[in-house]
Amino acid sequence: MYATSGGSWINAIFDEVALEGLEGVTLPELWRLLAVRLEFAPSPLPDNLRDQVWALLLRSCPEKLEFYELPSPRPFMPPYDRSNDQDPEIGVAMVAEQCPYMLYRYAPVEEDNVMGNCEDYKTRKPVEAAQLRSLTAAQATEHWDQRLVAVASQEQRNMALTPINLLTPKEMPVQQYVCWEAIGRSRYNGLTTVGPWGLINYCKDASVVFYIKNKLLALQLIAGQAYNERHNGRFTNSSVLMLPRFFRIFKSHTQKSIDKLYMDITQSSSHYIPLSEIPDRLGHLSRKQVKKLLLTHSIRKFFETNHVTRVAPESPISSSSSKSPKEPKPSKRKQVVLQLRNPDLAYEELYENDQEAWEEKLEIEFLDHRHSFVDMPPERECHRAIARFGKRGLTANELCLYAGISMVAVRGFLKHLMKLGQIKDYSEQLGRMRIIRYVASAQAPDVEMKKIELKQTLLQLQCKDEPNIPASSDVAIRDMTEIVANINPFSFNLKDVKLDRQTQRHLRRKEQIVKMIDENCIVQLMNVSSSIKREERKAGYEDTLCRRSLFRLLRSMIDAEIVNVYELTLQYEQRIRFYRLVTHPKIDSDHELLKREILRLKSNFHLMTEERLQRPSQLPAKERKQLIPSKKLSADRHKAQAAKTPAPKLLLARTLHEFLYYVIYEMPREQKPLPMTADLVEQWQKVEPALETRQFLEEWHADQTVVLPYNTEISWRTFIPPLPCYVDKPSGWVYFMDAMDRMPLSLLLRICRIEREDSAERLRLQLKHPIRQHYLLSQLNLENIVSRSRLQKLYARTLCLLNHMGLIQVSDLQLGRESVQRWVYLNKRARLLDTTASSEHNYKKVSADRTYMELRFEFQNRDQIAQYWAKLQHICVYTKLGFRKELADSKKTAARLKPLSFFGPENFDQALELDNGTVPGDQLGAAGLSSLLFAHQFRNWSWVQTKQGKGAGAGALKTYSGNTRKLGALTRIKVTPKMPIRRTAGGTASSVKIPRRKCGPRDDIDRDAMRNMRTLRVHWLPEEDRVLKMGRAVYLFFDAPVLSFALNNVGLVCRDVIRRYLGICNKTTQACVRRLQFLMRMKRDAPDVPSWIYLMQTQPQFNSIYNDRFMSSLKREYPTKTEQNEALLVHFVLVLSKLHQMISNSHGTVRNQFILPDTVDEYRSQLRESTRLNDDQQVLYSNPSTETELQAAIAHGVLHSQVCCAKDKTLFNLQTFEIYKHFSEEVLNAAFSKARADSLLVAVKRRNIQAVSNRQISGPAHVLSSKYKYRLTYVKLAHTVFDSYFLFEQKLNLDKEQHLPSPHFAQLLLLGEWLAKGKLRLSLHLPANILTVDTTSMSRPNGSSTDRILDHYSCILDNAPQTEYSKRLESECSSRQASRVRFHPANLSYRIQACAYIQLSKLPLRVMHFFCGLDALGESITLVSARLEQLDCPFPNCIMRSGNYLNAVERIVHEQRPLLKQLVADALPQSQFQLEVNSADTTLTVSVSNILALTQQLEAYWRQIQQPLECKDLGKLLAEKTLHKLTDWRALCSELIDYEAHIWEAERSQEFEPAMNKEERARVQDVFVVHLPAIGMHAVQQEDHQQAKQDADDMRTAVLAKVLKATYWRYTENTFATLLPTLKKRRYDANAIRHMEDILNYIERLPLGVPAMELRTSFPLGDFLLEALHALADHDLIKRVGVASYMYVHKRHIRNWVVHTFHIKRLERERVQTQVSAAPATLQAVIGQKRKEEALQERETEQAHPSKKIKLAEQNSSDSESDEAGAESVAKRPKRSIKKEPFVNAVRNEASHDAIVMRPQPWIRLNASLNRRVLDRWLGAVLSECISRIGCTVHSLFLRFPYLVPVDVMFLLELLTDLGCLHLMELQTHKVHVETTQDEQCGEQIVTELYEPTLTYIIAHGDAIGRLTSFIGRKKYSTEFI
Repeated sequence: MYATSGGSWINAIFDEVALEGLEGVTLPELWRLLAVRLEFAPSPLPDNLRDQVWALLLRSCPEKLEFYELPSPRPFMPPYDRSNDQDPEIGVAMVAEQCPYMLYRYAPVEEDNVMGNCEDYKTRKPVEAAQLRSLTAAQATEHWDQRLVAVASQEQRNMALTPINLLTPKEMPVQQYVCWEAIGRSRYNGLTTVGPWGLINYCKDASVVFYIKNKLLALQLIAGQAYNERHNGRFTNSSVLMLPRFFRIFKSHTQKSIDKLYMDITQSSSHYIPLSEIPDRLGHLSRKQVKKLLLTHSIRKFFETNHVTRVAPESPISSSSSKSPKEPKPSKRKQVVLQLRNPDLAYEELYENDQEAWEEKLEIEFLDHRHSFVDMPPERECHRAIARFGKRGLTANELCLYAGISMVAVRGFLKHLMKLGQIKDYSEQLGRMRIIRYVASAQAPDVEMKKIELKQTLLQLQCKDEPNIPASSDVAIRDMTEIVANINPFSFNLKDVKLDRQTQRHLRRKEQIVKMIDENCIVQLMNVSSSIKREERKAGYEDTLCRRSLFRLLRSMIDAEIVNVYELTLQYEQRIRFYRLVTHPKIDSDHELLKREILRLKSNFHLMTEERLQRPSQLPAKERKQLIPSKKLSADRHKAQAAKTPAPKLLLARTLHEFLYYVIYEMPREQKPLPMTADLVEQWQKVEPALETRQFLEEWHADQTVVLPYNTEISWRTFIPPLPCYVDKPSGWVYFMDAMDRMPLSLLLRICRIEREDSAERLRLQLKHPIRQHYLLSQLNLENIVSRSRLQKLYARTLCLLNHMGLIQVSDLQLGRESVQRWVYLNKRARLLDTTASSEHNYKKVSADRTYMELRFEFQNRDQIAQYWAKLQHICVYTKLGFRKELADSKKTAARLKPLSFFGPENFDQALELDNGTVPGDQLGAAGLSSLLFAHQFRNWSWVQTKQGKGAGAGALKTYSGNTRKLGALTRIKVTPKMPIRRTAGGTASSVKIPRRKCGPRDDIDRDAMRNMRTLRVHWLPEEDRVLKMGRAVYLFFDAPVLSFALNNVGLVCRDVIRRYLGICNKTTQACVRRLQFLMRMKRDAPDVPSWIYLMQTQPQFNSIYNDRFMSSLKREYPTKTEQNEALLVHFVLVLSKLHQMISNSHGTVRNQFILPDTVDEYRSQLRESTRLNDDQQVLYSNPSTETELQAAIAHGVLHSQVCCAKDKTLFNLQTFEIYKHFSEEVLNAAFSKARADSLLVAVKRRNIQAVSNRQISGPAHVLSSKYKYRLTYVKLAHTVFDSYFLFEQKLNLDKEQHLPSPHFAQLLLLGEWLAKGKLRLSLHLPANILTVDTTSMSRPNGSSTDRILDHYSCILDNAPQTEYSKRLESECSSRQASRVRFHPANLSYRIQACAYIQLSKLPLRVMHFFCGLDALGESITLVSARLEQLDCPFPNCIMRSGNYLNAVERIVHEQRPLLKQLVADALPQSQFQLEVNSADTTLTVSVSNILALTQQLEAYWRQIQQPLECKDLGKLLAEKTLHKLTDWRALCSELIDYEAHIWEAERSQEFEPAMNKEERARVQDVFVVHLPAIGMHAVQQEDHQQAKQDADDMRTAVLAKVLKATYWRYTENTFATLLPTLKKRRYDANAIRHMEDILNYIERLPLGVPAMELRTSFPLGDFLLEALHALADHDLIKRVGVASYMYVHKRHIRNWVVHTFHIKRLERERVQTQVSAAPATLQAVIGQKRKEEALQERETEQAHPSKKIKLAEQNSSDSESDEAGAESVAKRPKRSIKKEPFVNAVRNEASHDAIVMRPQPWIRLNASLNRRVLDRWLGAVLSECISRIGCTVHSLFLRFPYLVPVDVMFLLELLTDLGCLHLMELQTHKVHVETTQDEQCGEQIVTELYEPTLTYIIAHGDAIGRLTSFIGRKKYSTEFI
């Protein structure tokens, strides 16, 4: 394996140097390479040869190589051979741990025609040859060693890399060249694509390696082969790349084994080898490995195993034997051998398919280079190759592959041979490509003949002389004037390339185009393309025609004047559609056929556009969002419902028949429209009394489209225009599309059912109108109210039905794509048969053997049409048909009926002859019609379909209850005599009663919930289910009739119980009923409901009243059924409440009360963390991202301001119109929709509400919503507090001393603020008479003193006279002085006598179970510890469960009186009893001996359990005192025995009545109100009152000036240059001025403005940033604006942020009062007025009147409201001069108004005046929220006041900061990093304008309320704006 050098050692030397590339080769490495190359290895290169080589190198410098000195010596690498990498054991190459050869780092070089890879290119030094001439080769090697490199020139290196038969690529990327150079440097070893020491070192990833490898392989610069390696224990599949001249095969272990086996088998005489000999032959494999090897795909592809008979070994022949040897006997034993699958397999075929997937598999003769000659001139070799292939010839690419010559050289040789005439070329179509083949000159005549024939055919290719006129050309098509059409010759955007070479396929395509033009003179380009593709697909072509190829064909045909191509553009509103039409050459752009085609396309485009606009995807986002769920719901509902009633097809046919008769025969073709006069309308009013003549005429004149009547009668015939005149058609023919366009709305609804809700909504107003309902669809713009395809299908079915009834004739020719584009002839004659005499019970055919009377009709007027249809309906309905002969469950199914099809005469003149009354078909159906029409079925004659009820279907066969399909034809609708029906097994007679449904109607969600409860509309808790089950138990307990007490009543009661007691309000009555039915169906009420019913039946509190006699007594008490039901419902509620109390133990036991936790752990175990209330809220506003959103936000602000000043006395309609007319309709709709969606405003309810389109944007039609008012009204500090505070503060400042007997809230606030500032001293004034309590008059002073005082006061309250209050309490809302009443407390003297039963009512609940024990004497009880822990009474009949426990105590005392006497006398026997011993579920008997001990120990046990509760309630000390204190039953029982009720009541009535006259009777309210202590307040003189008032006025003036400054804007000519003198005067340095200019330029960059936080981030200048922004804003260069956050906008882009308004003075407003009241206030009126003004403006422009300058001067309102005067005195609006710019629109009214530019805010009216009532109210609301929620964030205020724009909230906070009411603190968050500790706290800083709302919280000052009330002052307005 040695590279050839053409036999020259000199070339070999330079070749070795060049192969090392730009890196070069050192001298020791060169000697080693030459020793290998010149075949001296393993011996070194001889010295004399080395000296000669050295001399040659020095002599060739610098032409062929140069010498360089490296900065550091290069390491010497030993020789490397890749074949040594193979592991002998596993037979796979192993990747070395270190690179075994010199692998240079990737360092590409490309400069000065030098390309390659060199790491030391910039650092190595050149060495001249003169310096080296004095040294010999040995001396130079010893001296320089590895530091001197020889580098070949670029030409030498390119020659070494490029194969001999190829040219070096001209332009190659440097990366590809570096890889190519590295592959050449590897020589025979090659370079791998995968692995650590391969090409991956020169590329960033494997994809680049893959691309470069394929590129070099495609250029034939390298060769490759598959190569497998093992790296780090894993196999890698890669490729070895090398130069073609160094190609060497690296065989794998498997390939070597295949070679060995192939050679052994082919050399064997038997052509196989035994399997047992394979291990010995291969040598390095074991038997197990051989077995695995033979199963691999590579072996099985060429070899196979077989069983052959074993041959016995030959015996040796002895020399002494004279006999001939015997033949060996065949052995019966067989052996397994390996043989070739193909015995003739050649060795080359073993590697034939060993190619990678990216290599193309070409023909062998083109890939085999054996055809190429080394010593033959290439021109001759090319000619020889072309001549060999005869008439077929060769392409340039095939010749390149065949001869092994590069493509560039082949092209030159072909041009040379063509020039000499030795070869000829011809073109041929191959797939989608047109290829050029070359043939020798001997075959030239045949090629030329083909070219001449093709050229002649192309010249003869022409269309017919005259265009083929279609049959439908005489049909008139209505022009759509609203669609603009432009037609021009189509311009092909193609390069001007002359197509000389036409192929046979081109010719066939052109012939197909000409054929289509001959058939249809105008064809769409899309149809041309599809037709060609379809024909070529039939011919077997797999590729398709592209658009560019079609354009080339058509352009050549246009140039040859074969066809014309036009481009048609249709524009309808905002939609544009293009059509490209291929026409006959004689059809120009003005041809009549082309104009007709344009009209047809316009009609189709109009219909498609209108239908598309109705799709949900084309609707606005809000409407689409509302429409899609309703559609889904309706679709689901329609699926669940039964099939809809089909339309009665014969009724539709009758309607269409009457319509066609009217338009064809009854209406004259020359009918002219009638004038719309008042007399005509009054004539119509006689028929339609609801018609209002005057109103209709006004509406008719206001309509844009003029609708004229053609008939004096008012019906669907009124507005139908006559048909066009058809010249060449006989009378009676009509083009049905013309009739279809004349369909009125009222008649359409008789044919087609409108099912869509949106379409029905559009039709509702039209159908209610008595006249407009008869308009045509085109006149109402309702052509797309029904889908065109659906409507045409309906028309086609109806026409087909009329055709088969013999009433019309239809032309055979369909004139378009739609089936209704036909000619229709209406017959004047018809015939019927009276088939009612048919008595046999047939299915669809009458008896053929009977004779029926024939009825003939001739239609001369509409009455005869009506008679025909009436007679037809009568005959069809009373014809006895519709009976089945076989059973319904028969497996035989009837053949599906084929749809009817049209049939008619061959030509139009035959129609009159065929109009003889003949009926098509078999004439065996009802009325002599075809039996396929099923005219006897009632569903074809009526919209109303009755279901089978009782007695229906008397003559019908019986149906089965199984799963068989129900056939509709089994049921007869007409009543016929009964037929004897044989009863079959499993069947039921039709007379069986259908069980009546007992439940109400259910929808699909109800049904699904009843089945499996998958679709739960709400979530149900166990507590709710328990209430429902209790309602079910009470319902069954009553056992009332269902009709009297329905399940709906149960659901109603349960719903109210769930809402009242469980607090869950999302359950409706229907939901409760459905859930209850589900619980019953799923048997979930089984364990509870029966036990509860048994409980109610056994308990005396239930069965004593609600027993068997209850319902009968209820009927006696309430005679009417309604009263019975109401009374029963009341008892149901009572029983349900008792049952609920019994089940939940809410009446007889103490519930587990909540105990306030003491520790954090108890807190976490008992309470759960709840989220904030506004976590799910979002801010309703966001900063605008587009100009449209910005305009909508400004319009929304104008709307907000307008509704805030709705209660002003002045109308702002003129200002409203002038502002709104500058906005588009889309913007106004968006603003109003957002206001309604956000609940900012609501519509005022009126009786005659207008349509949705007439909704008002302003005026009294809309007011602020209740939610808006709620945000302002329900605050902690009401607005009246500030008024009361201010009045009281003024009074205190004047009087210096006040006495407050009962201070209200505002006074208490002032008390707190003044005390905090030390401005007040307090004192307490006691009254002369104080109410005292005398407890000495009580008979028995037992009990605590607290109880006695409470008893005293309760006695006063219970026994005081019930007289009305004669005075008003002094409160914050009362301004009148309260009238006092003198009162002497000595007049009242009560004596309270204690009663035993009153003391019982004060005892704890646990003590009362003593009487339960007395009642249970002698009974057995069980003490259960679990029940005792729940404080449950262990005695069976607990008195606390009864209705009145005091009655039970009285009964027990009376029954056990002897026992109680023994207890009082201490004579009861006592026994030892311990509760701890007997508490473990033991049973004991209550006796006299243990009753007292048992009840006392139970009381002590329960007291110990309730100890934690008493600690919380009474305090720890008091609870411990009473812990071991038991009840004294002896004293209490003594009082119970001595108590006599009648004596005590008589004494009580005397003792409690005071001895006084009624006039002197004291009132209890005077005791507690009048005689109270008073607070004395004395103001400390600290400051001058006048000075404080002056400061407050100055502060108010400054704040109001800031409000106006933030609102107004001035248009000026100011620039930054005009600001410079001011800045320099303020001592700003150059750096600060530069920063200001940068800020201004940054703001100017964005048209919509820059957010303030973005400015703070981009310019971190601290306080200087705010100072700079104020300076720029003061100079009117920028303005602060925004929606969700503050933004700054440049003066150039300010227009969209502001609105222009004006102010009208009082006298002027009185003059134009009529204009103000008549100004438009609705959206429709604003839009209409805008259009009128635009037209007026255009006329004024045409008159060219001189323009006037706009005067902008500021004037204040004087009579709007009194609060405007305050604003007027504060700050006068400065005069503004506005440039006359396009966007400035001044108000043009009767007087010249001054334009005012402002930014809309809620507290600024539309005339730019300040609305103080709005500003004050909002300031108070915001401050109230800040005070009540300490430390709240600014963002939380956005959520608290969502109807206010966030920027306005921030501005209110800024005003409150200026007033000193609060200040803002912003948190400075730290960036989290590794060294952050939790001890670090966030920093804080005081901010004013620039801050982040979420990180800024508010701190209210102690005197905030006083400062705000000083700013508000005394209100000058009487009414609030809300």
